[in-house]
Amino acid sequence: MAVTIQRLVSIAVAVFVVIGGVAAVRAADSMTVKLEPQNNSTESGSATLTKSGDQQTKVVLNVEGAPSTQQPVHIHKGTCDKLDPKPAYPLSPVVGGKSETTVNASLDDLTHGYAINGHKSAQEAKTYVFCGNIKE
Repeated sequence: MAVTIQRLVSIAVAVFVVIGGVAAVRAADSMTVKLEPQNNSTESGSATLTKSGDQQTKVVLNVEGAPSTQQPVHIHKGTCDKLDPKPAYPLSPVVGGKSETTVNASLDDLTHGYAINGHKSAQEAKTYVFCGNIKE
């Protein structure tokens, strides 16, 4: 009986090591972007970008301090300090701090000169409330 338990523990450890190796590989297929407040907003959070096929990326936003109403959010060319005002990729609006969208761009492409930008509301789209640079 003791041999069987030792064998099971050995198998469990081997499975844990294999799963840990897979998780490390998958980490290369995703990244987290820190979303910082802008214009005296109290909104901040994170965006998780995950490879979803060769030319698609799933973008999941979690924003603390966001209102329950819809807030437009986009991926823009440039950085938070100097955004191209024309959105490159629209994202689903943040509602209650959450948004999830799959965009037609590879994760690799998005890591070269893009930022995620949130707007106060559709009516006040020129007021940015959070932003995060997408970079490796």
